[in-house]
Amino acid sequence: MYLHIKQLSKSYGSRRVVSNIDLEMEEGEILSLLGPSGCGKTTILRMIAGLVAPDGGWIQVGDQVFYDGKREVPIEERRLGMVFQDYALWPHMTVARNIAFGLRLRRSPSREIAKRVEELLELVSLPGFGDRYPHQLSGGQQQRVALARALATQPRLLLLDEPLSSLDTALRESMRAELVQIFHHLKITTINVTHDQTEAMSMSDRIMVLRDGMVQQIGTPAELYLTPINTFVASFMGPANLLSGEIVGGDAQTNRVTLRVSGRGADGQLVSGQTSSAIRQRLNEHASLLCRPDDIHVHPESHAFGHTNVLKGTVFYSSFVGGRWHTLVRLEGEQQSSPILAYAPFQPREQQQVWLELPPEQCRIVPE
Repeated sequence: MYLHIKQLSKSYGSRRVVSNIDLEMEEGEILSLLGPSGCGKTTILRMIAGLVAPDGGWIQVGDQVFYDGKREVPIEERRLGMVFQDYALWPHMTVARNIAFGLRLRRSPSREIAKRVEELLELVSLPGFGDRYPHQLSGGQQQRVALARALATQPRLLLLDEPLSSLDTALRESMRAELVQIFHHLKITTINVTHDQTEAMSMSDRIMVLRDGMVQQIGTPAELYLTPINTFVASFMGPANLLSGEIVGGDAQTNRVTLRVSGRGADGQLVSGQTSSAIRQRLNEHASLLCRPDDIHVHPESHAFGHTNVLKGTVFYSSFVGGRWHTLVRLEGEQQSSPILAYAPFQPREQQQVWLELPPEQCRIVPE
């Protein structure tokens, strides 16, 4: 393994912000730390960088141990690159001097610095911008300059602290693709901190989901989206409908589990979904049925569906987004619970009765 972290922890007073984190990364891998504000993801990044001292644990990159529980390697000896959320460009320096800043600190020859700056300007698609100042650049251009500066010293590890959060939606989407192409071209190991699940899924080889300083699940974007280990991961990895219920049966061979959905309107209704053998072992008396809005079929009338995963409800609200109707449906008799989100191919009317078909093969059973 190229990066190895073991039992990393950090507290501020009585508040534990990072709790015994274990992580291993291959060289050239892109990993995102994903979670809500205050979950510890930026603290982990800063401990790797040396900006925050851990309380305990182990950090090793390549053959160099950064922290072993006692000794801590100084920041300047770690050979890391970091891009901050606000880019932190020197306003009084030109683009070229910003990029060259780390190289000048290392007293690299002027000719080598000039050559490296030109290479990086080409890499980040900013040729000819060397004489401009940060205030003369757009947000996306400033982000590229910050990235070029972080790459200038050929770091062994690149750390990104929500570098796209200040960009508009369209620019964020294009920058994600550009950044991933650059990272893969350079084969540089990268850790990206974000609270945006779309960014994490589009940029990462793997994702670590964090909550209250603890790891919830680590896996590929597909693994976390399709087979979340609990309801928190399920809801954090994208739009999720979760129906809580009591486990009343299951098939060990097919990993199919049946729930009796709780609540007045659906009292006594059985629903079923798939799970993995590993998650099946963690199930107790209660669990949740997860069904993504993309997988729900909305029907304006009832008919023979061939399975029990059909819920009757009333349209609460609908809006036209991305070529389909985003529809909120309140289940029959469930006025106090959260509505179900589904994507309808037709325009539903408010207060219209509809039937939601949740195909069992598309539903997942997750622990609560």
